[in-house]
Amino acid sequence: MKIKHFCNLPLMQKCISLLIILLSFNAYSEPDWLLYKNEQGVSVEYQQFDDDTFVTKGQLLVKAVTATDFLQLLSDTAVAPSWLENTSNVRVIKTLSPSENLVYSYIDSPWPLANRDAVTYSCYSRLSSQQTKLSIESRPDEMPLTTRVVRIKTLNAHWLLTQKDDGLNIEYQVYALPGGSIPTWLYNKVGLKSTFKTLINLREILTSKHYMATAPIIKAGKCNLLSFSNIDK
Repeated sequence: MKIKHFCNLPLMQKCISLLIILLSFNAYSEPDWLLYKNEQGVSVEYQQFDDDTFVTKGQLLVKAVTATDFLQLLSDTAVAPSWLENTSNVRVIKTLSPSENLVYSYIDSPWPLANRDAVTYSCYSRLSSQQTKLSIESRPDEMPLTTRVVRIKTLNAHWLLTQKDDGLNIEYQVYALPGGSIPTWLYNKVGLKSTFKTLINLREILTSKHYMATAPIIKAGKCNLLSFSNIDK
């Protein structure tokens, strides 16, 4: 469209034209979701960006389970290594409010790579009567570095919980950069595999209820997220 002709258009036509242009650009720039694995009731997909980094998304339905059950599981950090793949230690550093925590996680990396750790801010919010969301973002400077461990500085994730008549639909999305010298292709491969195994483990522990609710259990409230991540596009 020529600029002179565009300027002569009525205001409504200009707005519609701009909206179409912006939507077309967004559709072009947003990577397609590609299927990694859909087995045992667990689906894992990923989006690949121009720099070869991934957003990973996993989904499953856990029957006869509620969002409260999921939150009670999260409160029992002692059992976290039994369902969070490649994670050997999780602990709450500080409770900021009933809906906000600072959390430390220690991640085991495949040999010969250095292990990783992460300090994250998590907050729980209600989106509707049937849907809640646990948002997570990296806060790497909230705790001193650990010797010979690489701190993950970029991490954005969420757990989207949707209550259904027959159970709880759980969606997990994560975008993270591991830091250090780990090749992107290797991290992506490990990340996809870990997401799938984590969701398989999650269903098992939620169904068996092999965990103990530990106060305080996070409640829905306000969030104070600092970043705009790829998973929120």
